[in-house]
Amino acid sequence: MKRLPLHPEHEARGAKFREFAGFDMPLYYGKPLEEHHAVRREVGVFDISHMGQFDLTGERAEDFLSYLLPGKVRAMQDGQALYAPMLREDGGILDDLIVYRYQPGHFRIIVNAGTREKDLAWMRSFTEEFGVRLEDLSADWCLLAVQGPRAFWLLERHLTTPPSALGYYTFAETEAFGQPVFLARTGYTGEPGCEIAVPVAGAQRLWRSLTGELGIAPIGLAARDTLRLEACMALYGHELREEWHPLESGLAWAVEMDGEEEFIGKKALRAIKGVGYSYRMAGLEATGRGIPREGYPVLRDGREVGRVTSGALSPTTGKAIALARVLREVAKVGTPVQVEVRGKPVAATIAPRPFYKNPALKA
Repeated sequence: MKRLPLHPEHEARGAKFREFAGFDMPLYYGKPLEEHHAVRREVGVFDISHMGQFDLTGERAEDFLSYLLPGKVRAMQDGQALYAPMLREDGGILDDLIVYRYQPGHFRIIVNAGTREKDLAWMRSFTEEFGVRLEDLSADWCLLAVQGPRAFWLLERHLTTPPSALGYYTFAETEAFGQPVFLARTGYTGEPGCEIAVPVAGAQRLWRSLTGELGIAPIGLAARDTLRLEACMALYGHELREEWHPLESGLAWAVEMDGEEEFIGKKALRAIKGVGYSYRMAGLEATGRGIPREGYPVLRDGREVGRVTSGALSPTTGKAIALARVLREVAKVGTPVQVEVRGKPVAATIAPRPFYKNPALKA
């Protein structure tokens, strides 16, 4: 397994590790429940350096991304970020990623760790056609996420450009604790916060400034998963897969179907939309005793109508929650269903999403 550049720092903190996307990742440092609450109530820092980071340059970089992604790339302004799925010709989701625009000829792209090599190969297969250069920065940069209601307040005096000065889904090149960093007001927890990319050489200094000088609690993968589930943020390989298209995966909002821009997968999606599709993503809340887990069948009148993609006991609400891919006919909020938990049907209801929302997230 690969190790993060900050692996010794996590060991020193007593982290318990687990393999994820080929990396030996910190799962938790103490108690996952306490780490979850720390982010919801105060602040926490995640080492997400396993994520892939690419640098895209070239006169036709904007054309390149407009063809590969179904979002409004051309509408982006300098300093703006865009979330988008990347599709196959048949509309299947290769990955979901975030694009950051420096200028029309320069973008940074952050992708999922488990799909990094696949993404890189796919994207590079089009670089010659557009005359652009795609560089893999993944081994040279670390990425830390500082998330929670107190994140901005704690960081305010230590960043040349404080996160509170940035709009949601914008970024800046600035300094943190006296060293150059890439600062983005993005996150994966449903809380206010930012993500800070720093060259590997400066990662230890940044980590120790955050966890030592500021006393921010380090948070592992276990809490990261329950936080993102409460906020109904999709995880590739669970809610998003190659064999599923974005219209049924809850990402129709991230696809620009009506514009004149031609992108990979657009013809397939138009055809799918024309004939209709059977499934959609929905939220579930168990009302009976049992916790829905990934892969568990969702039932309606004794008939299987879908499968759970992610599920857990919500530390914030105290309820058993899940995301599930279900038939559209039962996806309406309030519809009673059952989840087969270890062979036994457990009462559940199609619930509104997200399960948790901090009103300050987009403030």
